[in-house]
Amino acid sequence: MTLHCGDAHDTLLDKRSSYLRALIDQPRPKCDLEDELDGSRSTLDRALRELADANLATYEDGVWKPTHLGRCSFEAREAYLDQIDSLAEAAPLLTELPSGSPVGCEFIIGADVYETDPSMPDAVMQTLLDSVEGGHVILMATPVIVTGFSDEFYGRVSSDEDYSLEVLIPPDVFERSRTTFPTPTDEIPNDENVRLHTAPIPFNFGLWVVDSTEAGIIIFTDRGLRGILLNDTTDALDWAVEQYERLKQDAEPVFL
Repeated sequence: MTLHCGDAHDTLLDKRSSYLRALIDQPRPKCDLEDELDGSRSTLDRALRELADANLATYEDGVWKPTHLGRCSFEAREAYLDQIDSLAEAAPLLTELPSGSPVGCEFIIGADVYETDPSMPDAVMQTLLDSVEGGHVILMATPVIVTGFSDEFYGRVSSDEDYSLEVLIPPDVFERSRTTFPTPTDEIPNDENVRLHTAPIPFNFGLWVVDSTEAGIIIFTDRGLRGILLNDTTDALDWAVEQYERLKQDAEPVFL
């Protein structure tokens, strides 16, 4: 099988990454590399020659150093490996999402992963509570209400008078909660800092955004809570706000 140029480039980076990393850390003469890197002198000579032939490293003024292409290639490879690690870490939660789930790589990459502990399945909710506490502008859309934490959630959000909470829940969930828990369901929408809307939620996770600085999703299954992903990157926040705004287009405000 013939390797394309990009394939050969990737193979070389994988094979000689430790040598290129050493040159990026500090350009140096070959004798210094011999002292730092494991392997024989012939292996070092071959590695440097291969890096030079691929224009990833060069010999100038008595020292070996990375080329601009070499530095950029190394950084791109490291970023790719970090992304793969992020996906692998989140894999236990991602397996609970259907193939058509809107949760994209832009939210998963770089996210902190909190798996449910089977011995304390509700303990993962503490992550959500800590995330919203002290927030000023909180957006949330959820297909499920975890009733045992509703009061504490509201207490955390309203601990500071300067706050705004906007929540989207399915109409049937609102009606059931109003029947089962009439007092808190009526009190929360009457809070002037809270805007409650009903809207179809077509996925199996809850979504929230805090002050446009952090976003999270909590994954629900037929067996209960599965875990939480938290992310504060720009891409993740853009994705979360876009999902929320899309749901809000079909939302109806609740007036009591």
